[in-house]
Amino acid sequence: MEMMAEAAPTVARRALCLLLPPVLLFFYLAAFGLQERHYAAGVPEPTHPPPPALQEIALGYLRQLGAEIQFIKTAVYYGHVDPVRDAREYAAPLAARLAAAAQLHPHFLDTYYLAQALLPHIDDEYAAYANRIHARGMAALPDQFVLPFFIGFNHFYYLKDPVGAAGYLQQAVELPGAPSWFGHLAGALAGEGGDIYGGLFWLRAMLAGEEDEGMRERYRHSIAMFERAVLVQQAIEQYRARQGSYPAELAELVPAELAELPQFDPPFQLSWEPPTLRLLRGADSHRP
Repeated sequence: MEMMAEAAPTVARRALCLLLPPVLLFFYLAAFGLQERHYAAGVPEPTHPPPPALQEIALGYLRQLGAEIQFIKTAVYYGHVDPVRDAREYAAPLAARLAAAAQLHPHFLDTYYLAQALLPHIDDEYAAYANRIHARGMAALPDQFVLPFFIGFNHFYYLKDPVGAAGYLQQAVELPGAPSWFGHLAGALAGEGGDIYGGLFWLRAMLAGEEDEGMRERYRHSIAMFERAVLVQQAIEQYRARQGSYPAELAELVPAELAELPQFDPPFQLSWEPPTLRLLRGADSHRP
């Protein structure tokens, strides 16, 4: 009798463990169906999903299903949006659904492609939001070069942070299948961000490991331009040590620090905004 009394709570707990996931899944799918009926009835606005932590408990081993549901609902809704509508009106719930999908099933690569397509162009806040989603993907899919590429692109194009972009491209180029021109672009972006020394170092490293002769020639040309920029950077540092301030114009470096200012082949050009020297390239120069 005592053994039976002790076994009863154990049996009850096991029964509860078996029954709870189906019950929670039933309510989850019921809520999903209710939202679909609202959509069919003409209520187009997306809603925020349940918190991912709650979804993880409810779905258990079906988290992948929950992630794909969030992905599909986001894609279907966006497919019905009027193109002239301000994306800020509906961006928050879409971003939340994509973040939930990435948390529930971080190995589902399509989530990151959809996040990149929908979020960064809205504004800086959502470009940073997309990068946080991609960072989760980088942790789950460390061999996918497209994820650091997405983050680097957003840093450069939307967040105006070329040095940050260069860092992520440097990570991307080391991954399997990454195009070799990522390394060339990383060096160029470092120069645009004012990291002349870092850009030169990166380009030299990429040249040493590059086998394609066409890419090697491009690296050599860029290295020559960066070396000329380094001469100017060194002259600026010498000027400051001598004068105690930065020159207002690069022409002030001649003739004490430089016999003449070096020339740069198009599309390279120097930009001097004290205290930052940048080596810029033309609009077409970032193409592979």
